[in-house]
Amino acid sequence: MSSPDTETLQAKVFPRLYRDSVALMALASSIEKREGVVRAGAVMATPGNLEILGRSAMLPPDLTAAPDDLVLVVRAQDEQTASDALEAATAGLTATEQSGGPREEVAPQTVREGLAAAADATLVTVSTPGPYAPAVVESALRRGLHVFCFSDNVPLADEVRLKRLAVDRRLLLMGPDCGTAILDGVPLGFANVVHPGPVAIVAASGTGAQEVSCLLDDAGTGISQLIGVGGRDLSADVGGLMTELALDLVATDDASEIVVLVSKPPAPEVADRLLARLAGLGKPVVACLLGAEDADGPVVVRGTLEGGAAAAAALAGTPLAIADVAVDEDAAAPLSGGVLGLYTGGTLASETKVVLGRAGVPAEVLDLGDDEYTAGRPHPMIDPSARVDRVARAGADPDVALVLVDLVLGHGASPDPATPLAEAVRGARGAAAADGRELVVAGSVCGTAADPQDIEAQRRILREAGVVLYPSNAAAARYAVVRATGSLPTDPTLLHRQETA
Repeated sequence: MSSPDTETLQAKVFPRLYRDSVALMALASSIEKREGVVRAGAVMATPGNLEILGRSAMLPPDLTAAPDDLVLVVRAQDEQTASDALEAATAGLTATEQSGGPREEVAPQTVREGLAAAADATLVTVSTPGPYAPAVVESALRRGLHVFCFSDNVPLADEVRLKRLAVDRRLLLMGPDCGTAILDGVPLGFANVVHPGPVAIVAASGTGAQEVSCLLDDAGTGISQLIGVGGRDLSADVGGLMTELALDLVATDDASEIVVLVSKPPAPEVADRLLARLAGLGKPVVACLLGAEDADGPVVVRGTLEGGAAAAAALAGTPLAIADVAVDEDAAAPLSGGVLGLYTGGTLASETKVVLGRAGVPAEVLDLGDDEYTAGRPHPMIDPSARVDRVARAGADPDVALVLVDLVLGHGASPDPATPLAEAVRGARGAAAADGRELVVAGSVCGTAADPQDIEAQRRILREAGVVLYPSNAAAARYAVVRATGSLPTDPTLLHRQETA
């Protein structure tokens, strides 16, 4: 094992070269898998990205780069390993293999160039660094194109201005910071392979929309549209601009018979206006607002993702089968330690906090996809090894008795996220056992039978490593409540209630 004192840090700057953030995250993930590489980063050299690299000890002191330059950084065990890794990263960045050998990759750099190559396009995906995304988004909107904006760190004032422009032109601006969408069966971002069907989802939440759509797919109910609007859309500042337009569109979509709104709690004034709008939509509606009290008024309101999916499935006539958590001999006595949540999906982490909080179970629940944990490295849905070290630490921590995890499948996610997690779980449980302790690991897999990762194979890998799996994230969180307290919670909103149409 190397130490920070013996490791070497090398970087390479590519002046005025752009690649989108998804491609850069995938490149960094592949380089980190090389033997001897400790960490790799591939970013555009914006001030924010350079600051992130600096905070994570991945910024060489002599590096000079402009915001439109691309930077590759490698920390490795020795100089030669770092040099070889940089060379490999450069090859992956600038060349593709063809029969005639390597060639420089030519990609559209502007909306105009993109339209020249695909004149019939109706939608643009944008994943430039946040400060530079507004110009690209505005160019697309003014050309009459819908926009899927994966970029984060877009200034709030720009989001409001651009969404007003989009609404005026009746165009979708999905995002900024939009993680998933499915439009007329076409997946965008981190989307799962779901059956077509009658349910339209409008979501200010990426993994929240994935969880609901996957649970509905498992129940036999398909998706007509899944429109992401970005996590800030229901804030007081943005005021639900894109949510309102998305609702207008699904209200007139013949394929959308049931509508589900998915979000963390919106601003109160926005919530009041939205609930009134939903009540008059003319179609059955479920408002899945994390942490909200369940209600069966003109609009069905549910406070968990599982509850929202169950209500929508019931409306579609395909009840959702959720496994109830039963008290057994293993759960007869509380665990001698705390609960730790290590999540790749931010909304799944939030749902777990809701379930545990309602039951009064203290826990540390981390969203490892947050900027704080992805500084200079790929998102853990792309590179699952980012969570491995946290799981290993849990095995050595006598204060942790139960670890909750998620596994998110679908387009854009790692081709095999279960294997590194399973290896980490085995090591952590073994370390705890050697110390005379039991470490319980529980969780769920967010995915469908048609996803490219093979959901049953992924589940089998986790079970063989000793992970207790449930069919939903909320059910896994309820299991944590049972193991932490030794009994089922008395709050009925924590328990699955079979919905009826």
